[in-house]
Amino acid sequence: MSTFAALLTAGLLGATISIYQPMNGLVSRITGSPLAANTLFYFVAFLSSAAMMSVWTLVRPGAPGLASRLLELPPALLLAGSMSSVMVLGTILLLPRLGARRLFLLQVAGQVIMALAVSHFGLLGTARDPLTLRKALGAVLLLAGAVVSVL
Repeated sequence: MSTFAALLTAGLLGATISIYQPMNGLVSRITGSPLAANTLFYFVAFLSSAAMMSVWTLVRPGAPGLASRLLELPPALLLAGSMSSVMVLGTILLLPRLGARRLFLLQVAGQVIMALAVSHFGLLGTARDPLTLRKALGAVLLLAGAVVSVL
């Protein structure tokens, strides 16, 4: 994948978040239950992931040993699923109160701050990308824009 294609895909994934989270909010309002919306979201996500995994194993049949590698996973890494569930539930609950613009700006601000730390220290197996004055200035400008817009 070219760098341009990767950048475009990343932007489209970000746009997708701004669509599926309000959809979950509507499910919550229709069902009257944020937890039902969250559960349904992850049930459908599980089915979609299982279907993609099935296709993946058909396309790449030479990948034996997946089950044993899954058993070797550090249990703490499984918290990512719980973190995602809390994030989606939190979004469902906050979206009607804050509105999409404010909620998403604050989420992006939190992502930028955490991404700076994760990248700087190379946490969780990411490539180490030390913080520079230029990166810090870019983050400050982005965060300042978020603050001005949220107020």
